[in-house]
Amino acid sequence: MMLLGVSSFLLASGPVLSFVLAFFCLVPLVIILAFLQFVDRFEPEPWWTKIAALLWGGGVAVFFAIISNGLAGVAVASATGSGDAGEIFSIVVAAPVGEEFLKALGVLVIVMMRRNSISSPLDGLVYAGYSAAGFLVVEDFTYFVNSFYGGGLALTFMNRVLLGVFGHVMYTTCTGWAIGWAVTRTRSIGAGIGVATLGYLIGVTMHGVWNGSAVIAPSRAVFYMLYFIFQVPLFCCWLFFVARTMRRERRDIAAGLMPYVNQGWILPSEVQMVCDPGSRRSALAWVAGGGPAAKRAMKSFMNNLASVGLDQVVMNVRGPEKARIEETQRKIQDATTQRQTFQSLMGIRPM
Repeated sequence: MMLLGVSSFLLASGPVLSFVLAFFCLVPLVIILAFLQFVDRFEPEPWWTKIAALLWGGGVAVFFAIISNGLAGVAVASATGSGDAGEIFSIVVAAPVGEEFLKALGVLVIVMMRRNSISSPLDGLVYAGYSAAGFLVVEDFTYFVNSFYGGGLALTFMNRVLLGVFGHVMYTTCTGWAIGWAVTRTRSIGAGIGVATLGYLIGVTMHGVWNGSAVIAPSRAVFYMLYFIFQVPLFCCWLFFVARTMRRERRDIAAGLMPYVNQGWILPSEVQMVCDPGSRRSALAWVAGGGPAAKRAMKSFMNNLASVGLDQVVMNVRGPEKARIEETQRKIQDATTQRQTFQSLMGIRPM
């Protein structure tokens, strides 16, 4: 229904306005997806599940968020006799609580459906980022339409794209990372639920701070002052957290591959090639001489090794899992074939 409404507006508004609003919506989406692709490059998740998370955020989550926010505002307005109180509650409390729950619910569904393929907290973070990106692009469209007819389109673009482009991603990835940690780094159901709840509350709090700043600020100058006091430090802390999570994943990959190195199946140089960004770039540049097929085989080889290493870490924590063991064996066989492929294309006698 929402997509039909968007399509109807674009058709009725004419080609120029349609192009402008579509561009305004695509700019933040491209920025976020490029960032998430960079984060997810060492052990990438399948595209179909990432697209599913994107559609969940931009469809199911947005639809039910509109309903829940509206109901919460009406309930508080009726209880207090104040429409303003209902609107403030909807923006500052109901929206963060409901929207973060709905975006994260899609992540939880995907993670549980792919339980034996989720291998690190970063997987949950990535899915949460895609869910948030879908939510953001639809929400941005509504803001741009309202500001076009009500005035202030340029200001809305600056606030939504230049200042707040990573807002929804920041909030939801806190819960997503916690969900990923719960299913890969703990045996205890209670500890997993506790961490997921804590991540959710952190995301809700950050979301509430952003929305609350817009409500309490008496002027644009005060809003921007609050932005630099609260949002900039939060964004820097979040970037540090994501970078640390990525480094931790690479260390886990290396640790998980050590048993295979000791058995002689993987060379130490191959572990470095998988885990070190510089070595990875050098390997891909070298194998490009063998053509696109060699480069594809090398990428698949490195991705499979990374997944095998992370699966080993998961089983070290949670114990052996039959389905994960079978999946690991398949990845090892695929990696062996891929190694032979790129070595042959590079004129090297296969090991």
